[in-house]
Amino acid sequence: MSWPRGREEILTMLQRRELTRVVADVQLAERLLVTARQHLISAEALASTDPHLAYAALHDAVRKSLAALLQVQGLRATTTGGHLAVQHATRAQFGASMGAILRPVDRIRATRHEIEYPTETTWIDEDGIRDDLPKAAAVVKAAEEVLPHLAVFVS
Repeated sequence: MSWPRGREEILTMLQRRELTRVVADVQLAERLLVTARQHLISAEALASTDPHLAYAALHDAVRKSLAALLQVQGLRATTTGGHLAVQHATRAQFGASMGAILRPVDRIRATRHEIEYPTETTWIDEDGIRDDLPKAAAVVKAAEEVLPHLAVFVS
């Protein structure tokens, strides 16, 4: 049985090749979550000495935890869909139940993008990391809690 919320959006994303089907792998999904937790630890450790790298780690923690939710369902973002596909798919499926937790995800992605492709006004510092770290940790924690309840996506 498929996860009912967001079903039509997932089918549309598969049709547009933003998502692809893969072998559902709970162990891989759990490894992604372990890596996400490690990235949070790295982000905290690097916040004062290398905030740009710390923010990249923070963003990767969020992205990998959301990708884990797709992986356990046998779904993965394609190069066509990229990081946005991960966000859109998880928001479609879990936005109703995790809306407040997912709210900062797009801003975190956009901030990370600005850091990777800076302009003269781009700036991130330790305070920015410390502000977003609990938000990223909440996303990872929510993914850990939801993961055991998911099944393979069936069309």
